[in-house]
Parts: sequence; C-alpha cells; structure tokens
Amino acid sequence: MADIAFTPVFWKLYDAAAKHPRYISMPGGTRSGKTYSILQFLHLLIPKADKAGDITSVVSETLPHLKRGAIRDFERIIGHPLKADPAWNASDLVYTYPNGAKLEFFSADTSGKVLGPARKRLFINECNHIQYETARQLFVRTTGLIILDYNPANTFWAIEQIEPRANCITIHSTYKDNSFLTAEQVAEIESNINDPNWWKVYGLGELGALDGVIYTFEQIDTMPEKGDLVEVCGIDFGFNDPTSIVRCLADRRKKVAYIEQLAYRRFMKNDAIAQVLVDAQVPRSVRIWADAAEPKSIQEIGDITHLNIKACDKSAPVKSDRRKFQIQWLQGWTLYITKASVDLIKDMRNYCWEKDADGNITNVPIHAWSHGPDSLRYALFSEFAGNTGQYNISFV
Repeated sequence: MADIAFTPVFWKLYDAAAKHPRYISMPGGTRSGKTYSILQFLHLLIPKADKAGDITSVVSETLPHLKRGAIRDFERIIGHPLKADPAWNASDLVYTYPNGAKLEFFSADTSGKVLGPARKRLFINECNHIQYETARQLFVRTTGLIILDYNPANTFWAIEQIEPRANCITIHSTYKDNSFLTAEQVAEIESNINDPNWWKVYGLGELGALDGVIYTFEQIDTMPEKGDLVEVCGIDFGFNDPTSIVRCLADRRKKVAYIEQLAYRRFMKNDAIAQVLVDAQVPRSVRIWADAAEPKSIQEIGDITHLNIKACDKSAPVKSDRRKFQIQWLQGWTLYITKASVDLIKDMRNYCWEKDADGNITNVPIHAWSHGPDSLRYALFSEFAGNTGQYNISFV
C-alpha cells in the first residue's frame, strides 16, 4: 500500500474520521472515487486500529452488486485476485488481517447478517438502494464509525434523517476529485452536460429529482423454470455505448415477464455478441429481436450462430410516436429482473423522460440509461404486440 496514490476524496475522509463522528455521509457524482477511497481508508485503518475479533462490515443491496462493485474495487486495492490470497475466505466473503481483525462483505438482503452480531464499523455502499429499516438494524449493531455513500438521484433517508445530525460529517465529491480518470472517461461524463438532471446528479453530484421514471420492476434471485412461459431475447446494439442483451421468460396473458441480463458491454463486435448467445445456449426456436437500425449486424450474427435473430418491430398506430407508444404498452406489464442483472437494474432505475428548459417532462427518454430498457422493449413488444399487430393498449 505504500506506493498507492490517493485522491482528494480519500484525504477528506481521513480528516473527517479524525474528528470521530458517528456518521460520515459521502454523496457524489459518478466516478468521483468515493467507494474506492472508502475501501482504501478501511484497508489502511483496520491493521493499525483494530484487534483480533474486531469486524468491519461492507454492505450493498445484493450479492451481485457487491461482487461487481465493492469486492472488485477491494481486489484492485490489494493488487491481486482475492482467490489467490490466503487471508480471503471465499465462502463467507471475509478478509482476515494479520492482527486478527476482519473485513466482511455481505448483502442487505441477507437477513441473518443484517440481524446478526455487532460490528465495530460499517460501510453501506450505495445506501440509497437500501431501505431505512434495514439500515437502522445495521446501525444499532455497529459500535463505531458508520460510512455511507450514494449518488444523490433523489431525496431519501440518509439526506433526511442522518445528514442533519450533529454527529454526521458530509463529504461531497464529483468526477473532478478523481485525478486518475482518463481523458476519455472525463469526456464521456461531460458528454452528458446537456441532460440537465443527469448532469446535476452524476456530473455535479447534487441532489436531483428523478421525476418521470418510466418503468417499475422487482428484483428476483433467479429466473423461474421455463414451463409454459415464452422465451424471447432482445439486443440493443452499441459500441461506444454499451450493447445490451437480455433474455425474457414471459406470460403474455398475465403480462408478466422475468428478465435476465446476458451482456452489457462497450466495444462489442458482432462475433462477441454471437458468442454471448451461443454461450447462453439460446435455442434456435427462440426469436432474438435486435435493433432494426443495424441490418448488417443482424445478418452477420445470424450467419455466425444460425439462430433466429430478427429486426425488432418498428410499427405503431398511425400518428403515434413509435417509441412512446411501445413504452406505454410495456408499462402495462409486471417486470421481474434477476439480481445479477446489475447494469440492467441501474438503467431501469434511472430511465426517465427528459425535461425541457422549463422543467416540463417531454416525450423523449434520457439516452444515457436507454440501453437495457431498449433491449427489453425490442424483445417483448416485437414478440407479443408489434409482430402480431395486436395493440392492446388503452390510448389507441
């Protein structure tokens, strides 16, 4: 750790902790380095300040979110894969330091852990996705410092009930506090400056208001057995933007769909997309509805895989806005998304209608979060409405 550099966010946290508050709350924009800095701080603190039996807990909303976020960052901090480290217990997700103190990782949906024994300190990652009652149960079982971080997409319990307290220090950060971002990463963030709410929340790290969230959904642990459900896939092509591939099991009569993310990556070429479909063992009988704007990609992926890939349906009633019409059709469905579909869940939570200069909601969705929702819309609408022409929606 001696040669590791630190961002200004780390030093702000270091100074705040020296004042011995009960809470340190760290709202901020995307890529500000807050989560990484918190884990750096804990990794330095535990060997020096703790004794055998002391426990520090890192908590996130689900296990997949934890593995894709905090645990991956921790691996970068220690400089090698955790599976190669004898201090790491992969079954319990616990890292034991030479002094016998422990850093444990668990998800907030693990009730036994939430209601389990006491700990010395606590870090809740992206705490805005955790219910207050869950957080409160964690708080009362924590004897020392509690650290929270989040993107301030809207007001919630940390803003309303924790930050006003005299024993809470709040540290605000933005991408400009992270000197380790590449020029390309900075340019990507700043390309969203004309999207007012996105820029306010994720660029400036200021409190926004996600009015007009388009879809609601619930999280599930795993996909159900197929049974009589219809299987269908959707692809939203990207390159600089992510390519999103989803698989759905749907009941058209009940308008219920179970969804899992198969891929969500930038710079995917057609052979890589084809490999995802092959690895997922998509049957040849299943229709794969892909963005109709890329017919050459659809043809090439079909030639590689010999799967049933088609251009998504672009139809809508005369004089209707196609995208808005299809979105309203899909809003009539009950959607369940697997917890492992971390990128899709993030898109769905932030997918809103844009606002005009006067703050009025428009008919245009925010592009930055459209990739996962579009792949889902291509799949379900094309399979169950557009492909058959049966527009079963009230405003037609």
